[in-house]
Amino acid sequence: MQELAGRLKALDPEASETLRVISYFDALTAGHASAEVLLRGASMLAGCATGLLSPSLSLRVDERGRRSAEFGTPESWPARAVTGGGTVWLERTGNAHANDDMILERVTLALSILFERTGPAESVHNPVETLLDAAETGESRHAAAQTLRLVPTTRYRIIAQPASTTRVAAGPSAVITTMAGAVRAEIVLSTDAVVAERAGVGIAASPADLGRSWASALTALRLTSDHEPVLYGDDLGSLLLLAEISPAEAPENCDLQSLGVVIRETPRILPMLDTLAASESLRAAAATLGFHHSTVQSRAEELSAKLGFDVRTSRGRTRLSVALALHRLESARFE
Repeated sequence: MQELAGRLKALDPEASETLRVISYFDALTAGHASAEVLLRGASMLAGCATGLLSPSLSLRVDERGRRSAEFGTPESWPARAVTGGGTVWLERTGNAHANDDMILERVTLALSILFERTGPAESVHNPVETLLDAAETGESRHAAAQTLRLVPTTRYRIIAQPASTTRVAAGPSAVITTMAGAVRAEIVLSTDAVVAERAGVGIAASPADLGRSWASALTALRLTSDHEPVLYGDDLGSLLLLAEISPAEAPENCDLQSLGVVIRETPRILPMLDTLAASESLRAAAATLGFHHSTVQSRAEELSAKLGFDVRTSRGRTRLSVALALHRLESARFE
């Protein structure tokens, strides 16, 4: 599916975006996402608020994917009937966007499947979502932990993976809509957190503190790369703090800006940048990359001139490591 989307993007960007919407909701449905997660996904894809009204459930999510206390009615908006009872709508003002119809169609289909499984009243939250949601009360999270039969004195970890992963979850899981896309969160015993596919593994925590494990697992996943496909929250240290700075609050960063220019000019440069940042010397980087030392030396000089700092020095490689982390936190998307 990803390969097909890539080919379509080159031929027809609009068709590629449509396919992305379809695969996105397919992943959420396969992950048994709750009604709120489905609405959150629709609102974030459409960039506008989404609402759901049924005899037993009223739910509205704003354009940033947050549950909203405000509530309207579907009469004034593009809407679809949900099988099993209810109506879902997009609160689009102005002209419709190209994929509004497709987003509305797919979220309606996903909600219809969910309602057939659970019924509207029971579909609002998966207990895993409740447990990991910092906005929920302590009592709600405690009840969710009991529902999942988690032992208060036992330590667990969250494994975060793209929702499209083919790995079968061994523990309780839920697909959650995040700023990086649809991500599957799985709860496992702290001693069982071993995974070979792309993943972020959270810090060990008691059931009451699994929200912190989830936050660290998601950050770790966003920092993964082809160079390091699996990262553990325990190994990130102060890098975890970077993810807590929202883009709106972050000061302008010249290193990140110059890195972005380099990557846009040469998208395939990332493996070399990762290797340079992780190596103790240019000679070690050359050995890892399989290039002659003089080739890497010449390339490092060019990169240093473009980046504005010398990647041949220890301090320069530290700056490169931080800039790469910021770039991944800003650009990571899982569909």
